Amino acid sequence: ENPTGLIGDIPPVGFWDPAGFADKASPEEMIRYRQVEIMHGRFAQLAVLGFLIPEKYAAEGAFGDDFLAPSGTALEVFNTDPVWVGLTFGVISVLETIRLLETTPETRANAGILEAGLYVTPTPEKLEEYKLKELQNGRLAMLAFAGEVAQELVNSTPLWENLQG
Repeated sequence: ENPTGLIGDIPPVGFWDPAGFADKASPEEMIRYRQVEIMHGRFAQLAVLGFLIPEKYAAEGAFGDDFLAPSGTALEVFNTDPVWVGLTFGVISVLETIRLLETTPETRANAGILEAGLYVTPTPEKLEEYKLKELQNGRLAMLAFAGEVAQELVNSTPLWENLQG
C-alpha cells in the first residue's frame, strides 16, 4: 500500500521504501524527496549518455589518440582533464542554484516544457502518465549509471567496448 499518495508504485514492486523514509517523513518532506528523485533521474539520464558518447568517440579516434587516454574509459577524464571536470560541475552547480532561486518548492520538479508552448497541453490523465514515465525512466537511468561506473571500476574496460561484445 502507498501511504504517501505519490505516483510511482508499479507492479511487481509496488510502493518500495526499504529504508523506511516514508514512515519517518512528513508529507512536505515526501514531496521534497520526490522532487529530488526526479531531478536525480534527469541528471542520470544525461550521465548515461555522458558515459557512452565520449567512449564511442574515443574508440573511433575522433578526437585524436590521446582522448580519454590511456584507458579509454569515461572515468579516465578525472585523471586527464580535471579542469574540465571542475568546470562542468561548476556550470551544473550554477544552473542548479539559479533553478532553486527562481522556483518555489511546489514547482521545482517542473521543467517548464509545457509552459514553453512546444507541445499540446495533455489531459490530466495523460500528464500523470507522463510524470510516471519520467519517474520510472529516471529510476532506470540512476541504476544504469551506477552500473556503468561499477563496470568500469571492475574491469577497466571502456563501456563501449563491452557493449560491442
